[in-house]
Amino acid sequence: MRLQGKVAIITGAADVAGIGAAIAIRYAKEGAKILIADIVDGSAVVDAVRRAGGEATFVKTDVTQQEKCDAMAKAAVDRFGSIDILVNNAAIYGDIIEKPFMEVTTEEWNRLMEVNAAGPFRCIKAVFPSMKEKGGKIINIASDTIMLGPPGVPHYVASKGAVFALTRCLAMELGEHHITINSLAPGYTKSGASRRVDQHSTVSKEGEFDQIALQMRCLKREEHPEDLAGTAVFLASDDSNYMTGQLIVVNGGMGFH
Repeated sequence: MRLQGKVAIITGAADVAGIGAAIAIRYAKEGAKILIADIVDGSAVVDAVRRAGGEATFVKTDVTQQEKCDAMAKAAVDRFGSIDILVNNAAIYGDIIEKPFMEVTTEEWNRLMEVNAAGPFRCIKAVFPSMKEKGGKIINIASDTIMLGPPGVPHYVASKGAVFALTRCLAMELGEHHITINSLAPGYTKSGASRRVDQHSTVSKEGEFDQIALQMRCLKREEHPEDLAGTAVFLASDDSNYMTGQLIVVNGGMGFH
């Protein structure tokens, strides 16, 4: 098992149909102990991790508050003894209503930046004291939208672009502490959140983007949360020890052919 004895915090992982949950279950199968951090109840994912043979706990966490992020990190150390891996997955996405950019309010823009971009920054600050002595792995969940630039969600795309910019910047500072930090960029993934976005869109009809994405991919099938888990394991394992500040896109080859 590639993560045997490691302790992983995964934020925004309470949705059993989400990317965070898929990563949590895969990490557990690889031997990691898991702390699920989310603003909503994560007990269902904790149960799923346990059914997969792993050990997990849930801590209610609001990534817009530094003290809550600090409490999350303390809970991981208190329960498991260390923090080896942080997956910054928490983000506003499922509640976004796609609409023309002129209809996106400043309040909506700021709210996404506060959660999607500043949230990872706070969580990294929270785990750094534990990681700095012995190293660690940080995986920021970005998005392939930062390269594709789809209409209707400028605030979401900008927030995920900020995530990758933060990844590049912090790689310089964290390297001396043997902490690697990389971004994992999913494509349009059939998660619970993406289904809600699809239903609420005022830009495209429900199911329309599914067909567009399918045509643009080299691999002609839907992307599912489990498709991200293998790359997330690689970025959390010793196999990626000399890799930092990078963006790995996992989207079935969408957008380059």
